[in-house]
Amino acid sequence: MNSIIKYISLSSFIFILLSCSVESNDSESQNQPRNNSSNLQQINTETLKSSSSTQIITNSQNGIWVKGTSKIMVEPNLVEINVGIESTNLIVSKSVTTVSNDNSKLLKILNQNSIDKNDIKTTRYTITPQYKYNQGKSDLTGYKVSHFTSFKYREINNIGKLIDQISIGPNSIGNNLRINSINFSIENPSEYEDILRKNAILNAKDKAGKLANYSNVVLGSPFYISENSPTNFTQILPESDMMIAKMANSVPSTEINSGQLTITFNVNIGFGINNK
Repeated sequence: MNSIIKYISLSSFIFILLSCSVESNDSESQNQPRNNSSNLQQINTETLKSSSSTQIITNSQNGIWVKGTSKIMVEPNLVEINVGIESTNLIVSKSVTTVSNDNSKLLKILNQNSIDKNDIKTTRYTITPQYKYNQGKSDLTGYKVSHFTSFKYREINNIGKLIDQISIGPNSIGNNLRINSINFSIENPSEYEDILRKNAILNAKDKAGKLANYSNVVLGSPFYISENSPTNFTQILPESDMMIAKMANSVPSTEINSGQLTITFNVNIGFGINNK
């Protein structure tokens, strides 16, 4: 009898433990979706906040942006010429002396043409040994001395005559002369900036007005303006004319045509817009 009572008590105890375990699992499974939902809602909120912060559009981005341009054609009033004097000799001192004498001739001619000393400068001076290579051997053939000088000249119509004096005149440099570049430019370009700036802004307003009209909106006031001032007014002499200048000692007279320079000025303007 006692054994039966013990068996019934043990079975009841096991049943109670199993019931508690099931209720605990059900309780956890019911609470789990609520926690996931809360976490998901928190993640979605943070994602929306992040997404919203990357899509903010400021007022400066709302409007009509245009580029205004103006151009003007002008006659150059300044030319910069780069010339070289070269001589090669087996004895380096002879090459140095020849180049030095020819450079003195050059400076004298430039002085005769009223070229200021401040507008004359040496750009490069080199002494280079020259070799002849034959079957893997090198033989010294001499020393080449080069003296390069640049100068500014304002008598645009007399460039040909100046080159003639340097290359084929009685006291010219002759065959040792090298003309490397002839560049035309404007000495004081700032005097053209005001009219260029004005025309560029008028051009921008005209473009923006047409865009507003086509888009059925009212053009507002500018909220952004920037300009690109012209900085380079140089025109390089074409290669065909450069060949004429380099061969000046073989022709009676050298003719150099400067042509015209095109100066361009740009502005960038952002205009506000209003609905009609």
